[in-house]
Amino acid sequence: MRTSRTVGSLITGAAAVVFSLGLTVPAEAASGWTAHMQCPKESIADGGIHGYVQGHGWGATQDLAWKAAHKNANDQMPKGYRAHHCTKKSIRKGKP
Repeated sequence: MRTSRTVGSLITGAAAVVFSLGLTVPAEAASGWTAHMQCPKESIADGGIHGYVQGHGWGATQDLAWKAAHKNANDQMPKGYRAHHCTKKSIRKGKP
């Protein structure tokens, strides 16, 4: 009986050490990144700025999240306009 208590205590202690050192994969790291950017709506014909569009995107890495947000902004542009000189507003871990 004494042996099983000792083994159980060792396993519990080892698990506590692993968790306290952060050797596990956090749930946030697996969930990716969410990015938000603001893009001026530029007229292709005259180059004038006619408002802004908000782009939101998600990706496994920060770079992929920014690219998805930029694509989202471009997808919202009406015919004859493009997203130009977008400003990165925020990025955070996790899905939207």
